[in-house]
Amino acid sequence: MTIVASKYLQRIRSPRYSCLIQRNKSSFASTSSGHNSHIYEEALANAHQFDQENKLRHEKVVIPHCVRTLVTPIRPVLNESAGKKGGGLKLVPPHIARPPYARTGRVPEPPHFITYHEKEEIDAIRKSAQLARNVLDLACSSAKAGVTTNDVDDIVHDAIIKAGAYPSPLNYAGFPKSVCSSINEVICHGIPDDRCMKKGDLASFDVSCYLDGFHGDNCGSIIVGDDDPNLSFSSREEELLFITGRRLIQATREALDAAISTCRDGSCLTEVGDAISSVADAYGYASVEKYRGHGVGRDFHCPPFVKHYRNEDYLTLREGMVFTIEPMITEGRQDCCEWKEDGWTVVTKDGGRAAQFEHMVAITSDGAEILTLPTVL
Repeated sequence: MTIVASKYLQRIRSPRYSCLIQRNKSSFASTSSGHNSHIYEEALANAHQFDQENKLRHEKVVIPHCVRTLVTPIRPVLNESAGKKGGGLKLVPPHIARPPYARTGRVPEPPHFITYHEKEEIDAIRKSAQLARNVLDLACSSAKAGVTTNDVDDIVHDAIIKAGAYPSPLNYAGFPKSVCSSINEVICHGIPDDRCMKKGDLASFDVSCYLDGFHGDNCGSIIVGDDDPNLSFSSREEELLFITGRRLIQATREALDAAISTCRDGSCLTEVGDAISSVADAYGYASVEKYRGHGVGRDFHCPPFVKHYRNEDYLTLREGMVFTIEPMITEGRQDCCEWKEDGWTVVTKDGGRAAQFEHMVAITSDGAEILTLPTVL
């Protein structure tokens, strides 16, 4: 689950915590336009290959015609089943441990420092992260034409409860559901409702859980119907809806992978945003700037806060840090707004689709470990 741009400072508090932002600049070579040269050139080649294989002529930061003609804009659904504030929350058995905000919806102020996690803590975080990943895979596989996002919310909630965990989004600052479901032009924080998903919808699910005192958090995007072995198209426009969606998903996944590849003990946090911007630029897309990755562990959202665009946050990464990287890439402009009707749903202003992928990363002595990898349920 993403967090809006934070004003919190990162201060030293004790030997277990990291200190003030350090002004160590990136060691990666950049082009005159500011791109990470290696990452940009590789992404440019991948984008070119995709376009050639699919006979696609991509226009930079332009919403494809097929989206304008085939995709119906998402609208607020103001009823209790859609999660209107004040509606009833799903039940959680009393024996399951809850985060501090679970009963009241009031989120404690996060710490103003970065925690260095010990091995035992990272082992516990990994367990929660792996559960979140397994449930994310379940959510994505459940997204079919005719299925509602409320149906997916039921599946996610039941799976997390069955594992003895608490769904972290539930009642977080009043969020009314157990998963964030973001369809087409919804960037993030979409509230599940009774709208049936349609063939060709680009759906993102952000799954988080609280297990044994630690949060796990991850997100993925799929195209509804793309896993059908008998997939066929009624028109070239419908085929292009899938092709352009696949391209956006490929770019977003590549941006996340490139960002993680920069992470290691002693590297600079700026390299994460630079890598994501380099991939987005190479594909002709934009990266959302308003929402960030974040530290995660005992707190759902805490420092460091991770920008997914080129920036000057010169923070040295150190062994024991755990945080999310979760780029949100748009096919049109990255400008966005939040629905006033529900106070949560974030959409692109121009109606272009968005995709998101998220991993939890732990900085190690010899690189970075991705904590949100799947395991056998």
